[in-house]
Amino acid sequence: MTDVLQPTDVALVKEETRRSRFGWWWLALVAGVILLQFLVTSTAVPPLWDTVISGPIDQFATWARENRQIHPIFTSFFIPFSAAVDWGLTTIESFLKWLPWFVLPLVVFLVIFRTGNWKMATVAALAMVYPGLVGLWDTTMETLSLMAIAVLIALAIGIPLGVLSARRPSVERLIRPVLDAMQTIPAPVYFIPVVLFFGIRRVPATIATVIYSLPPAVRLTTLGIQGVPHQSVEASDMFGSTPRQTLFKVQLPMAMPTIMTGINQTIMMALGIVVLATLLGAGGLGQEVLEALSQRRTGRGLAAGLAIVAVAMVLDRVGRSLAFADRTRPASRRYVITSLLLVAGAIVVGRAMGWATFPEVWEVSVFDPVDTAVRWGRDNLSFITRPVNDFIVAGLLIPVRDFLTLTVAWPVLMLVTGFICWRLKGVGLAIFSVFALLLVGLIGMWALSLETLTQVLAAVVISVAIAIPVGIWAGRNRRVDAVLAPILDALQTIPSFVFIIPVILLFTVGQVPGIIAAVLYAIVPGIRITALGIRQVPEESIEASQTFGATPRQTMFGVRIPLAAPTIIAAVNQVIMMVLAMVIIAGLVGGGALGFETVRAVTRGETGLGFEVGIAIVVMAIILDRLTNAWAVRLQPPTPSH
Repeated sequence: MTDVLQPTDVALVKEETRRSRFGWWWLALVAGVILLQFLVTSTAVPPLWDTVISGPIDQFATWARENRQIHPIFTSFFIPFSAAVDWGLTTIESFLKWLPWFVLPLVVFLVIFRTGNWKMATVAALAMVYPGLVGLWDTTMETLSLMAIAVLIALAIGIPLGVLSARRPSVERLIRPVLDAMQTIPAPVYFIPVVLFFGIRRVPATIATVIYSLPPAVRLTTLGIQGVPHQSVEASDMFGSTPRQTLFKVQLPMAMPTIMTGINQTIMMALGIVVLATLLGAGGLGQEVLEALSQRRTGRGLAAGLAIVAVAMVLDRVGRSLAFADRTRPASRRYVITSLLLVAGAIVVGRAMGWATFPEVWEVSVFDPVDTAVRWGRDNLSFITRPVNDFIVAGLLIPVRDFLTLTVAWPVLMLVTGFICWRLKGVGLAIFSVFALLLVGLIGMWALSLETLTQVLAAVVISVAIAIPVGIWAGRNRRVDAVLAPILDALQTIPSFVFIIPVILLFTVGQVPGIIAAVLYAIVPGIRITALGIRQVPEESIEASQTFGATPRQTMFGVRIPLAAPTIIAAVNQVIMMVLAMVIIAGLVGGGALGFETVRAVTRGETGLGFEVGIAIVVMAIILDRLTNAWAVRLQPPTPSH
């Protein structure tokens, strides 16, 4: 009688064959590494194309500066567009400053109160008052005007594009990689081409904000339209509606909650770039934070940072109230009319009484005790800060940097990167990674990229070492999660510049402040996504483990963490992206490498250098992003066959 192989036996044979081949590939990799290390003595790619990219771009930048006022491409498009944006900024800013100061808090209260949540409405209205209390009312209005124009432009582009993408799959396939790239590229990289065409000041800052905040508007609009039940669309078609009628009367109304969520995310992303936009001369609250950084005044930076937090909280609550209001009981016409009359009356009374300007209460100097506390920490905590600084620099950064830049031959790094990409994702990513790294080396960015990679890896390792255990703890304990929630909200909302100010005073200028600020910024998504993955482990798996007598520790390491592994890797991916977003800020405080070169390119108008640095940062971001995403996919549990 012939034995018949069962499906499980076939799977085992395939797995054994795969492992065997995997072992041979590893042996081939080791042999290749040894051979290349022996044959190639250079540790840096020869910069043969050092001026191939930067040279023509610098020439074009020079031509653009000389012809900005006379060439038709500028006079017919860029100058009129800049004038229109600047007019919008000036008009909204003037209107906001013309309004009596208490009108905006009143509007915030009325918009949120329509949902019936008077506590949230009161807190949001008080948060809107905070910037005025510390003497930052006018600068807050400048920030709000920039955000208003940027968000309006982003939505005017993003929502129609999202609708078109949802209705035409070919458009979605076309723009998806573009949106992926836009969300992967660190925000300051956008500054470089924007400066080339729009110069500096508020208009290029607005355009950069539009580019950075556009993807969520497109993606969530597409998602909302695609999520409308087919039965509703078919019913509309059966009643003879045209595609246009179906869109405006069925799809858009039913997708509105998701679209409003996209609008809310667009607002939050626009606010997230407000500090970095000051590198282009945007002014507003970001300028206050940047000046606090240059003056090493933690208190002033905290005051401006909390003003940004207040604006973020207000806009978030207003967006949520518009997106998730009870649509079964919409605001009555009487409520709307009464609210409009209240606002109009407040404007008339305020202007008549001369109450437009916020009354002087305090100034940012009210936060001076924070400066005193930080100086005390600098003078009395050196027994802690100095060993930490020495460990990060001498124990992590210097050994890894020297190994990568002084020991390993450049073809070895490319071979290892290509091999890992191939094993995790496939030939396509491997070929892209090798050629992209070669391009980075040929344009002269090899050493700077490796130095930046060293800082990124150090920040990622520290962030993951904190975020994953804390996330697992929060995922298992609701009380811990509740305690962490406000702390994580603050870390996520306070501008990262604010973190750097006290860190500089405690650790002095150098690489360490940038790494610590990156850790504080990056652990938030790491903790939250890890906790989410732990909570989403099916209860059936936990119960099965307990039924077989597993201890809580065995259940954690044998069931919860393995099943949550894809989500945990997604958390690591977000940590990497957040750390990369901090590369530029680290360059402002002595981090050097690509971050400093980006700041120099933006502030000194070295456009060619800026494009080269941008290429290096984008290559690093894309490779790390794709690798961690592929790793997460590999860890997904197999789908049961039927």
